[in-house]
Amino acid sequence: MAQNRYKRLMSNTIIFAIGTFSSKVLVFLMLPFYTNILTTAEYGTVDALINAGQLLIPIASAGINNAVIRFGLEEKNDRNTVFSTGFYTIAVCFLVVALVSPLANYIDFLNGYILLVLAFVLASNFRSLCIQFGLSMGYSKMYAANGIGNTFLNILLNILFLAGFRWGITGYLLANIVSDIVMGFVMFLPLHMNRYLIPPRSKRMDKALSKAMRKYALPIIPQTICQWIINMSDRYMIVIFINTATNGLYAAANKIPNVLLIVANLFADAWQISAVKESEEKEQIAFYTKVLAAYSSIAFITSSGIIMFSKWVMTFMVAKDYFVAWHYIPVLTLATTFGLLSTFLGSVYMLKLRSKNSMATTVTCAIINISLNFILIQVLGRQSEFMGAMGAGIATLLSYFALFLIRAIDTQRYLKIRWNLPKTVASIVILVAQMLTMVTEAPMWVLWQIVLFLLLFLINVREILLSVKKLLHRT
Repeated sequence: MAQNRYKRLMSNTIIFAIGTFSSKVLVFLMLPFYTNILTTAEYGTVDALINAGQLLIPIASAGINNAVIRFGLEEKNDRNTVFSTGFYTIAVCFLVVALVSPLANYIDFLNGYILLVLAFVLASNFRSLCIQFGLSMGYSKMYAANGIGNTFLNILLNILFLAGFRWGITGYLLANIVSDIVMGFVMFLPLHMNRYLIPPRSKRMDKALSKAMRKYALPIIPQTICQWIINMSDRYMIVIFINTATNGLYAAANKIPNVLLIVANLFADAWQISAVKESEEKEQIAFYTKVLAAYSSIAFITSSGIIMFSKWVMTFMVAKDYFVAWHYIPVLTLATTFGLLSTFLGSVYMLKLRSKNSMATTVTCAIINISLNFILIQVLGRQSEFMGAMGAGIATLLSYFALFLIRAIDTQRYLKIRWNLPKTVASIVILVAQMLTMVTEAPMWVLWQIVLFLLLFLINVREILLSVKKLLHRT
């Protein structure tokens, strides 16, 4: 069983790496296009609208897509019930959201875009349902290919709508909507998912399973909302307390640390599948410990490299009006690093069906985040608009660090993952030193960046090589 698990991990990691890496890199490389077509104010508005949609997605689905993948992976569960529960839950919840959506007209940046945001939410939930159900059935290659196809279509439509038709904000939203709908059906039709759709009151519906799915999914709604708050409340507070142009700068800077998310996603789906397929406690501990060793080391090294090259990268990644935003990157990169480690620990809750714990830790972090954003954006904003946004970055960093610490302690109750504490603490200290020397442009900061990066690399590279060797030995 252990040998099969590691084979599955390696195979799925390679497949997801191809799909995730290629698609995310393409999105990353589109940043110069967006920042040259859209003004800082327009980009700030687009960012706010997309993030509003991201907030509505779990509400308009009751978090059911998370349950579709989790329960669909267990072969004992009835696939008809899994898919039908997901489909009907999304339909009902979206209808409720649509009925109350006119209230959003009172929010300035949403006025005139509500229908587009609703369409974005529905399209996103539909595609998510299809690809998660397909993945639970074992169609990992189709899942990866769908991600690539969605990205290519999105980019082509953005070029057409923004550069060709000059539709601006509306064009950006339409590109996302159309690509999600099309690629949702690209998964739905070949797998004939309609055959898994049964009437909600059918005798074939496993009522106990459907109830268990909803029970698992419900805590994910406040959890996802709070996760959104952690990720996005800073953007809206910048809009409220400063302006949309400053939010445009901050949003552009946020795109660079997304490279870390690319690295993380190479493993995320693969370890989720492998972990659920094995139920023995000893194997779970060994599996998570080995993956964490490689995962954290790769995250630390990638984070260090992004911080070191943050100023240089922005010289060619964005238009000149956005260049000053490079100062935010080191802070946001370190914040993202703690976010990735927290997400890894969150998968323990998924494995053990402890969605309430995942919710509770995220809610705590969201409260910290909102409080710090409210204070720091206004306090530092008195110095300048630029420093106000820096306050948002600091708030995000501190709240993600808090989430990481809370989950590192709490998850030990369910899975005693073995941490390499000396390596972890040393890596964090080095990254903090890199961040401070980079943001302040301390004397000889270029030399310090090189030295600190090499030191962190030496601390982590051995563990990566050992972990890879162990994984390959198991295959």
